[in-house]
Parts: sequence; structure tokens; C-alpha cells
Amino acid sequence: MKTIILILFLSGIQQVNIPIKVAPGESCEDAYMKVVSWKDNPDFDNNDLPWGYYTYKNIPVFAHTCMEEDRKTYFYYNEGE
Repeated sequence: MKTIILILFLSGIQQVNIPIKVAPGESCEDAYMKVVSWKDNPDFDNNDLPWGYYTYKNIPVFAHTCMEEDRKTYFYYNEGE
């Protein structure tokens, strides 16, 4: 297992840095899916908003990235460390 930093950009101009462990073969996207939840737009037919979105602690997430623990190098995929 390797520890990385998952960075979430939330609506309301918030940024959250989450240390998370990734197993060999896991990617940044796998880490992201471990911590977010999907929320449907119940009124999709009556507004121009997307049909759903991901949330973290009930706050919409609009972007994410992952960094190595040194916070200088982007993380994409754990090749086996």
C-alpha cells in the first residue's frame, strides 16, 4: 500500500486534501471513487442542470487530482510500491 494525497475541489471554492492509501494497481480515479458519492438530480427533466454529480460530505465536487506525499509530483497509478 502506498499513501497519496487526493485533492478535491468543492463548490464554494473549497479545497480538501485527503491522505488515502492505494493498493498496487490502483489509480487516482480509484482513490477518488473511494471517497465520493453520486447524487442524482431529482428535477432533471425540469432544469438545465446535469443529471447528477459527485459529492464529498454532501458538497458537490467539481474537480480532483492526486499528488505523491511530497506534494511535488502528480500521482496517476500505483505500479506496485
